[in-house]
Amino acid sequence: MPVVPAVQIALLLTALAIALPLLRATRDARRTRRRLERARSASGEVVAVEDVGGSPVPTVRYHVGDERHETRPRTPRPAARYLVGQPVDVRYDPQEPAWMTVEAVQGDARVPRPPRAVATAAVMTALVGAALVLQMLR
Repeated sequence: MPVVPAVQIALLLTALAIALPLLRATRDARRTRRRLERARSASGEVVAVEDVGGSPVPTVRYHVGDERHETRPRTPRPAARYLVGQPVDVRYDPQEPAWMTVEAVQGDARVPRPPRAVATAAVMTALVGAALVLQMLR
């Protein structure tokens, strides 16, 4: 196999490997946005706090109708402080009540942005561009 096509294939495969996690994160953010759009509010209470990756993540107990739920928020607020026994407002998905997030104030629940999305897209574009330039030089 000649060197240029092998390099082109390597560049395109690398771009694809970079694109897949970005596409997955974008899809997950879109799903979270839809969940937050239909979310309902409930009162909850912090029943435990764990350190996850250097950030405190609460476990919250809340009720939806007669159902009791105890879970971690799906969109944790960075740098938030939680105390066991602390009352919190939660927003839960009525289609899947076990999915919830914590709000400090109304509208505080945010959709997480895909990590380093702009830089990832730039690197991916550069790799595809390099493959195209190699194709033009052939």
